[in-house]
Amino acid sequence: MNYKEFLKIHQMKLVHLLGYVMVAIIGIGLGRMIVTAPEAPEIKVEEAFNVPSNYSQNILGIQSESKPAVCQGQIKGSSSFIYHLPGGAFYDRTTNPVRCFDTEADAIAAGFRKSSK
Repeated sequence: MNYKEFLKIHQMKLVHLLGYVMVAIIGIGLGRMIVTAPEAPEIKVEEAFNVPSNYSQNILGIQSESKPAVCQGQIKGSSSFIYHLPGGAFYDRTTNPVRCFDTEADAIAAGFRKSSK
């Protein structure tokens, strides 16, 4: 079979294939022409950050974990924002309290909740 017979037999298939290839090439070419790479905005640093005079690393008055509070007979506040009363089930287990409170009202005002036991 020579190429003329092959073209006659598969003419429709070849035309469709050529059409698909042309549409793909045109679509990709137009897409590359239309889409441009976005430019990154220019960022200017006007001044360096200065730490305010009243800056504290404490969050809600919680002491940093490197210096655990020593609560003797006081209400203990744990890192999970739960406060434990003296004589409570978890009072003695709270070995590294993040804060000590004199009253339950102080603990609640600081965002802590009461232990369930």
